[in-house]
Amino acid sequence: MTLYAALNVTTLGLRDGVLRVRVAGALDYDTSEQLTRHVAQELETHPAVRTLCLDCTELGTVDSMGVSVLLSLRRRLDERGAALRLVERSARLDRLLSVTGTYEYLIGEATGERESTAADFEPGPP
Repeated sequence: MTLYAALNVTTLGLRDGVLRVRVAGALDYDTSEQLTRHVAQELETHPAVRTLCLDCTELGTVDSMGVSVLLSLRRRLDERGAALRLVERSARLDRLLSVTGTYEYLIGEATGERESTAADFEPGPP
């Protein structure tokens, strides 16, 4: 019997056009469709989203399919005129994105620049 790591995708909230989603567990071949479906449903429910902020604090393993899903999300958001932000990234995720040549495209900055944190994308006081 093969055990696959689970993926938990949780919407943390929407405020001022920023949709915060926490991704926890493995983002891989077996779980990537779950993230795609979750985000698609949230974007359909909230058409005014200007930024999708993926909190990667608890994100574990990411394989090539996981990277592919992140690229797909970025393209989908670009088409809507919205942004993708990956925050609270691990050094391991940054390394994977760097090695695959997707870091600058997905993160929006050159490798080695200041890492974004979740606080960078939290709306200020009302």
